[in-house]
Amino acid sequence: MALVLNRDNNAQWIDRTDILAKIPANNFVLGNLGIFEDHYSSLKLIEIVRNNKNQGLLKDKNWDEKHQTVVSGDREYMQLKIPHFPASDAILPQDIDGVVAVNNMQEAMGLESVAAVRLEKMTTLIDSHGLTKEAARMQLITDGTVYAPNGTLRTSYGDTVNFYTEFGITRTEAAIDFLGTMDPRKDIEAQRKAVINGLNGTASFGAVRVVALCGSDYFDALVANPYVIDAVKYQQFNQSEPLLVGRPDEGAFGLSGIYRSITVFGVTFLDVGMAGYYTTGGTLVPFMGAKEARFLPVGARGVFKTYYAPAQRFGTINRQAQGSYFFEYANEKDDIIEIYSEQNFLNAMLYPAAVTRSYIS
Repeated sequence: MALVLNRDNNAQWIDRTDILAKIPANNFVLGNLGIFEDHYSSLKLIEIVRNNKNQGLLKDKNWDEKHQTVVSGDREYMQLKIPHFPASDAILPQDIDGVVAVNNMQEAMGLESVAAVRLEKMTTLIDSHGLTKEAARMQLITDGTVYAPNGTLRTSYGDTVNFYTEFGITRTEAAIDFLGTMDPRKDIEAQRKAVINGLNGTASFGAVRVVALCGSDYFDALVANPYVIDAVKYQQFNQSEPLLVGRPDEGAFGLSGIYRSITVFGVTFLDVGMAGYYTTGGTLVPFMGAKEARFLPVGARGVFKTYYAPAQRFGTINRQAQGSYFFEYANEKDDIIEIYSEQNFLNAMLYPAAVTRSYIS
């Protein structure tokens, strides 16, 4: 700690601690799961094409008969505008004029610099863009809609694009009773099968695992269910001790240990409750409802995509987009440095039937 003058009494010295930084929790579960494929476009308008392939058995024919015709299926088209998410900040002389660099009180005699203030402001912008993209992806998983809160993607049926509506699909939804004495395996298996069936026609199926992103109440009810406890105790010994002492496995899929997880009945359940949220006006807004879960595939290609558009600058238009952009301008009067940033992206769920909803009462 360091000795500094008392703010309320300049004739008195006080011992000051290091600065305690209150940083929002940016734990991006969807980014870490890696289910979204990035596509960098050179334009702001994209067309999504989905092939609906027909599958069927061939019938035998006499040697002198004509070959049977295989119908190739049809295509669905969607034209979408990529939303624009700009943000800006500025460095002013008063940001560094006589300001002590107080990230560490051992450096209290040092003054702020333009470079340090620039780093702090750019870090804040980067964090805001990252949180926005994660929230947008969670919104897509939760209800199938594209994040565009100002109505820039308004449609004839709502404020934004809904992939369930666009593809004419009714999402699979069902309640599961974990709190009663009923065996939940049948209901969990119904959700798992719906996810796998919803992948019909994907370009690459691969080694798919079904994951359920759960609210905390949902997860608590799951791990307290006697059938789940017995299944883990007798079939998955490595999970039994943490479950029985109330601390299920942590760190599934290489995620941060703040996500409680358990794999049972062919599904990996992740508690994203209070570990996945953003704040507005000091209020925590969780990505997932406390009593809900979304079942989705991990490992199947072509299901979730993020499309990026180039920045609105002469040097970037009609060129392949980057994930994010930062521009800095100092004016001729040498009294302000403006920092502009933007991220232009659209998250797409090309197989919405592969994402289902489960809930508890």
